Amino acid sequence: MIRAGWRQLAARARPYRRELLAVAGLSLLLAAPTAVSGRLIAHALDDGFLIRRPATGLFWLGVLAEVGLASAVLGAALFRPLTRFVDPFRDRLIDEAVTAGLDRALGRDAPTPGGDTLQATEWVETIRQLLASVLRNLHMTVSVAVGALLGLAALEPVATAIVAPCLLASLAVNWALLRRAVERQRRHIDAEEGLADEVSAVFRARRDIIACAAEDAVGRGIARGIGAARDAQVAAARIGVLRSLTTGLGAEASLLLLLALAPWLIAAGRLSGGEIVGAAFYVALSLGPALSFLVLGGTGWFVGLLGLLGRLDEALPRVPAAAVAEPSAPPLGPRPALAADDLTFAYSASADPVLDGVSVRIPFGAHVAVVGPSGSGKSTLASLLCGLRAPDRGRVSVAGRDLADLPPALRHRTVSLIPQEAYVFAGTLRENLGYLVPGASNAVLLDAADAFGLRAVLDRLGGLDAALPPGGAGLSAGERQLVALARTYLAGAPIAVLDEAACHLDPAAERAAEAVFARRGGTLIVIAHRIGSAVRADRVLLVDGGRIAEGTHDELLRTSPRYRELAGHWKEHHAEAPA
Repeated sequence: MIRAGWRQLAARARPYRRELLAVAGLSLLLAAPTAVSGRLIAHALDDGFLIRRPATGLFWLGVLAEVGLASAVLGAALFRPLTRFVDPFRDRLIDEAVTAGLDRALGRDAPTPGGDTLQATEWVETIRQLLASVLRNLHMTVSVAVGALLGLAALEPVATAIVAPCLLASLAVNWALLRRAVERQRRHIDAEEGLADEVSAVFRARRDIIACAAEDAVGRGIARGIGAARDAQVAAARIGVLRSLTTGLGAEASLLLLLALAPWLIAAGRLSGGEIVGAAFYVALSLGPALSFLVLGGTGWFVGLLGLLGRLDEALPRVPAAAVAEPSAPPLGPRPALAADDLTFAYSASADPVLDGVSVRIPFGAHVAVVGPSGSGKSTLASLLCGLRAPDRGRVSVAGRDLADLPPALRHRTVSLIPQEAYVFAGTLRENLGYLVPGASNAVLLDAADAFGLRAVLDRLGGLDAALPPGGAGLSAGERQLVALARTYLAGAPIAVLDEAACHLDPAAERAAEAVFARRGGTLIVIAHRIGSAVRADRVLLVDGGRIAEGTHDELLRTSPRYRELAGHWKEHHAEAPA
């Protein structure tokens, strides 16, 4: 567990060597003020106050104050390299945690995302806080402790020999407890994730639970999960209490021993009265707090950090994705065609295939509508064509190359999917529209907004820099879809798949949005929910019973009873909601 945490920490910290070296260098510089502090106190007493020279004593205390000011300046300088390391470190972990959670969800198709959500939110944020705390207080254990030991040794080696055994004994006891502390921390993490997954599953199945009158049984299961998480947390806290007792074995015992031997040291001429006070200052105000931080704070934070990183070592890729150079791939050409060969896909081994042996060719520049009754597999086909799902059999190719073999960045630049759920992020309208094209000019963003009928929305909210809350509160469902359509249009992928991406628009707005994509010259695939999308398309794919029939709208009306039935149903029963 400790080794796994170290591996994750080392791998992810590697790109930030410069920032970490800056933190280490500043920490070493901070050792100097601590090292001279005790000596300055000894001078203030022996050369000043104890021989009735208050001016001299005040001079040395003034020097001590200046040294303290220098220490504060150096401490403040630590924050700049820390922020350049800790926040990007956190952001990369969030990216990896979200990606890994999505991959697991797509892989099992019945996700209980509680643990994945916990990893991407609470665990990652806790890691950021722990990492910042450990590094921000590093000078307490490195600079302060090293400086105090050096100053104490320069003052009198015998004093160092008195203090060191107590400190080493404290560290030895604490080290012996470290592995057990990490193990108990891991049990607590597992219990929390198990509880989160169970609660998530209960919320997903709440209607079934109520229908089956299973509330009591489910409640007992949740109560057991809460109890397990509580017991794991208490066990981890007990180790923390035991480790905190080692502070007394170190700092307090070393100070008491030094004071007990002070008369002998003074009588033997080893230390003066001022030097005894300086030595006590080193122990009480430097080594003691440093040891307290190490045992009570630093090691506790470090245990939590290693425990969480060890857990993420199992959940995330071993090597950070951002640190791996994506293999170079030859370009696909300006006019990539899309093809599916013998696609078969089922949502479980025991389920009937949603698609069974489907093959289709979509040349570049085609405008294709995919239609079919609810649950026929239209969205499944869209996911397979975009590479979001892998077929059980068969392959999807673009420009003659297997879609699954393309580097992710190239795949995303080539095929874009706009789902029915329009995602609007917290931020400005500018950031939402230009999310896939950072740095796009105002003119480009406004042209896209005009093309999709968003100018009235911009005027109402206050322009491109208007702030949107998470989820796009303040926008209608249709307006959110227009934002998502414009965002993907600006990305410029040569193949665009609209999976009922205009279902909340009125027919005129839907027709206009499809026309914008059709005019750009790329391939447009529309998962249709209105007859108009099929009428406007060059080709229509009818998905039904796991198979596909294809032709123009007029051809399918003549040859396919199923299509005629579907077209009649659309005309008679489909209701449109305005944007």
